[in-house]
Amino acid sequence: MFDMSLRNQNRGSFRQNDNLRAHLCTLVLGIMVVGITLWGTPTLAQHDAHGSDSHNSGHKTEEVGHGDTHGQDSHSGEHAGEHAGEHGEGHDDHLPSLLDYIAVATPDNVDHILVEWKNPIFAFIVIIIASVFFIGLSKDLSARKPGRKQMVTELVLGGLYDLFVQIIGPTARRYTPFLGSLFLFILLNNLFGLIPLGHASTSAFNTTTFALGAITFFFVQIVALKENGLLGYLHHMAGSPKTGMDWGFSLLLFPLHLLGELIKPVSLALRLFGNIFGEEALVATMVSLGILITHAFVESSLMPGIPLQFPFYFLGLLSSTIQALVFTLLATVYIALWLPHGDHDEEHGH
Repeated sequence: MFDMSLRNQNRGSFRQNDNLRAHLCTLVLGIMVVGITLWGTPTLAQHDAHGSDSHNSGHKTEEVGHGDTHGQDSHSGEHAGEHAGEHGEGHDDHLPSLLDYIAVATPDNVDHILVEWKNPIFAFIVIIIASVFFIGLSKDLSARKPGRKQMVTELVLGGLYDLFVQIIGPTARRYTPFLGSLFLFILLNNLFGLIPLGHASTSAFNTTTFALGAITFFFVQIVALKENGLLGYLHHMAGSPKTGMDWGFSLLLFPLHLLGELIKPVSLALRLFGNIFGEEALVATMVSLGILITHAFVESSLMPGIPLQFPFYFLGLLSSTIQALVFTLLATVYIALWLPHGDHDEEHGH
């Protein structure tokens, strides 16, 4: 009975703070997309400085080489496929997105900008969709008669919150807006890549996943400094020495811990990038294989390819959710490792 009443009380307080939490989620998501956009700016500047002339000349050469054989329509399709593979990073393993087809119909000076900014643009689209959803939901919250959207949202956020409490402890409420927004942002971006003509911005390392890792790194370091203070932070980095021998080993442990902290955001970014990039590459390969098999038997270009990629969409749904959860759980663990031991003792006391 005590556990049930405690759950009801926690659920009631959770619903009362849904409005504030929804706005906090929107704020955090906005900070994420700004960070991702700013992180992608150097890449765009470098491309503008060195790649504009080569892009235009390559575009004209391709027109001359393929115009007589395939015609203007075929050239446009090839050009879209080329943009689909670039992703601002030189890859050609992805299906063309809607933005790639839009880029074909734009002038050359706008063309490469759209392709270079593909990942921030799609990330911003996800931000807008999530913000509109949560802002609209915050206006219709009801503790007595919750709607279906509210119940589903409470189920997801409540489950995440319970998971954070098990790892961090009672202070998990402070970090739930950031961690919950991180999970939703990564999950929605991953799923966006499974939509036809969509694109998962998390399949790019230098413009998205590394930015997410860097944002997580700075958030964890700010929490560590706030909870431990500067001296406590340095003491923790030294391995929390107590005896003279521990202080002697701290000379070795401090650089190792420092290196470990710097490696964490890179490992987070590479893990997410590798899995989502491989997922999109696998789907693109299956689509190409289905088209090749179809055209081997039917010469008509109007005949669609065999949908060999369809079973992999279910694998993509599972992989997208797992990768978002893994990234968020690792960020949660990194926060928990920096919290004072008193918080964990309090958790075990409950």
